[in-house]
Amino acid sequence: MRKTALVLLLVAAGTGMSIGGAHAASDNATQTKSQPQKHVVVEGESLSSIAADNNLPSWMPLWDVNTNLENPDQITPGEEIVIPTPPLPTTDRPLPAGYDAPAPVVSAAPATSHVSSTRVVTGGGGGGDRFARIRARESGGNYAENTGNGYYGAYQFSLGTWQSVGGTGNPADASPAEQDARAQALYAARGCSPWPQTCS
Repeated sequence: MRKTALVLLLVAAGTGMSIGGAHAASDNATQTKSQPQKHVVVEGESLSSIAADNNLPSWMPLWDVNTNLENPDQITPGEEIVIPTPPLPTTDRPLPAGYDAPAPVVSAAPATSHVSSTRVVTGGGGGGDRFARIRARESGGNYAENTGNGYYGAYQFSLGTWQSVGGTGNPADASPAEQDARAQALYAARGCSPWPQTCS
């Protein structure tokens, strides 16, 4: 009888250990799944390009979870960006003055044709709130933006449109001041039509 009780006690203890072990394994799996994905910024990237590469609807979820960023236009190579995973944050973080909500990313360019520029340019900022909004929505404010889709610079000029306002070469290679001036000239000639989703 003692033998039977001892065997039952050992079996019960073993089952409890198995259940406890399974629970611990389950906790470890949950912790692994909830670990945020991180991205290290390289030259030429913007929040918009990182969002597109990670199939996010816009750069806003990146802005919302990376509270260490002071300006969505200013990220630096080597900086670590947290990539949010579903469900995406539901609380919008306030934007700096001069920004409005971005337009959704329509399609992501392949990562290999992402950026041909070797510089990150986020300066400039001429043209007031309307142009800051266009820059933020079109390129995340990156004057050197070249996603490989035929549109370049902070305002995502096509080469034909760039040339129509007196630009030469690639808009992404032009200075921020020149891009701002050409965008203002284009707006004076055509209003919001070149940027129908991002201008108003």
